[in-house]
Amino acid sequence: MSPQTKTTVMYMNASVYSPVDPFATAILVDGPTVAWLGSDSAAHAMAGEQSTVVDVHGAVITPSFVAHQRVTHGTQIVSAAQGYGAVELLSDNARTLNDAATRATDAGLVPLPILIHPVTEASAIASAGAPRPCLGIEIDPAQDPAALLEDVTSHLVACSEARYQAVVVCEARPEATVEGAPSAVIDVILEAAQQATDTVGERAFRSRGHRLVGVGELSEEQSESLARHALSVTSRPGAAPLTALARAGVPVTLTTDAENPWQAVKDALEAKEPSHRTSARAAFLALTRGVWRAQRDAQPLAGQLAPGAEASLTMWDAESLMVQQAQGTGASWSTDPRARTPALPALDDPRLPVCERTVVGGNVIFE
Repeated sequence: MSPQTKTTVMYMNASVYSPVDPFATAILVDGPTVAWLGSDSAAHAMAGEQSTVVDVHGAVITPSFVAHQRVTHGTQIVSAAQGYGAVELLSDNARTLNDAATRATDAGLVPLPILIHPVTEASAIASAGAPRPCLGIEIDPAQDPAALLEDVTSHLVACSEARYQAVVVCEARPEATVEGAPSAVIDVILEAAQQATDTVGERAFRSRGHRLVGVGELSEEQSESLARHALSVTSRPGAAPLTALARAGVPVTLTTDAENPWQAVKDALEAKEPSHRTSARAAFLALTRGVWRAQRDAQPLAGQLAPGAEASLTMWDAESLMVQQAQGTGASWSTDPRARTPALPALDDPRLPVCERTVVGGNVIFE
């Protein structure tokens, strides 16, 4: 490496969304990693002679969004130009899934492929060809409840014994009008979770991080049962009772492949049903850090901007910043600046933030 080669980049004159320093205005990227963040006044001393200093002219810097897409042959993958840095990909066809993952990688995104391939015993998992230690089973709401219970239980047991994450896909197809699985189907899944727990043991079942994808309306009892079994939930913005899930302690991620992912934050903030609303902060986390935490093979700091985390971030042109609580819900944190709650772009006007640059693993993918 030449002595003149600059190995780090200091982004300054920004508003950096970080749990480490909510008032940070500069962030130092060293190769693929966030090395430091803090004030502009301290940035020059931290940057050093081997750094490139970039003035972002007041842009908001956040972790990049994670998209969620059910893919078929030729599905158009979201792009870094929209502010995405990674994408969950679901398919029941291994070749289609691998093709989509390759196209995402070629576009600079991190693919998180999930193969939908139900199994009945752990020994069958090796031949499934899953690209990651997770395996999905898709729910047919019209299936006989007894047969459904048997299938889901077998899949949960097999994945638990093989130390795989089971992903129970109960979302409606994109063309359907129903949001999420019927309540009776959720009851069957929860009964299957209990039977699987009885078979493999509570510790083994809970430690696998099993997920339900495509959840809609839930009762408080169902939310509490999800928490007891350490199941996480993935839902479309505005489809599930986020208030009850948060109260029960259920980890929640939200799905979007929208042209502008801030629309998903706005949809969760302004959901028609008050119980389906959540704060902008909670919605944003459910579309970024929360998605990474739902992956069993992700790094602990993925999806946030902190020293040691992967430098996957997006810069946004936003009109203003604020801490936004959903109307009709109680604040779970203070909106007072003295509380040091990080602020996000205000979403109370029609103009959504515009992506100006996306960096994935330290590499500029879009600008």
